Amino acid sequence: MKLIVTIVDDQDVDKLITALNAQRIGVTRVSSTGGLLNPGSSTLMIGTAEANIPGVMKMIADVAAVRPAVVPYAHSSSMAFTNLVEIEVGGFTTFVLDVDHFEQV
Repeated sequence: MKLIVTIVDDQDVDKLITALNAQRIGVTRVSSTGGLLNPGSSTLMIGTAEANIPGVMKMIADVAAVRPAVVPYAHSSSMAFTNLVEIEVGGFTTFVLDVDHFEQV
């Protein structure tokens, strides 16, 4: 048994949970914070058999891929004007942990 802990952008989390549930893979969502320009992130805890790890990792990579986005950038000066700047959003951080003991009540 393995525990996958993955941190994904809030824009991707609902799509990822839906994709995991479609494959009958259970997932628990925990709200988390962090990042400079992105609005938020969520931490997902996914318990699964070791044989499912490659498929789950591919699903995460497909749904939460890094992509370009255009966001407003305000200059701090006496003149207020806004430019648009292209940044990369999305992406994920994932940890795969061994599970010594599991109980479900």
